[in-house]
Amino acid sequence: MCDNPSPARNNRPVPPGPSPDIAHAGFGSAQPQGAAASPGQPGPTLIGWPRQLTWSDFRDIQNRPRGESEDARISMGFRPGRVRVVEEASEHRLGEMEFEMVLNAAGSWAVVSAKTAELLAHEQGHFDIVGLCYRDLVAEARTLRGRSRNRLLLAMREHDQRADSLTREYDTQTEHGRNQANQQAWQRQIAACRQSGMQLTAPPLNAAE
Repeated sequence: MCDNPSPARNNRPVPPGPSPDIAHAGFGSAQPQGAAASPGQPGPTLIGWPRQLTWSDFRDIQNRPRGESEDARISMGFRPGRVRVVEEASEHRLGEMEFEMVLNAAGSWAVVSAKTAELLAHEQGHFDIVGLCYRDLVAEARTLRGRSRNRLLLAMREHDQRADSLTREYDTQTEHGRNQANQQAWQRQIAACRQSGMQLTAPPLNAAE
């Protein structure tokens, strides 16, 4: 994902193949359900998001790791399936394939004594911010056309960079969840974007006042 991830999440790619550290829990029914293919229009789809986090997704620890200033961290990754490129009229597009948003259980932890509904909601925000960016990535991937396969795939990196930028802004503006007014503003913004399909942007902070 990124060379210098947000302090509250370690959002690095997960290599292909099964891993005992990946949690494969079910996901919820919020709309839109990722970037699903339209009938008669096969193409990339997103799985693994949206879903509701629980404390069982985190490894229990008794104290913060050295150098940490927070009481929980969610670790995520993006696993592309087998890439299929289809040629149409001398251009290339992505064919049927799955992009999977995954949790890295080994990198997701919470201090037992600090577990609260508010802290879990903050970590859910990290998860949903990245999920929304991946949803948009997959939706755009369905429309991309290009004469070069590399150009087609490289064009999707901007969504990964946007996820990293938004999650940093989220932590800064919410003070890692401690500023409840700003936290609630972000939660409303995330919920609205999940329901409407709009691209996520930072919320106007006076909306919580």
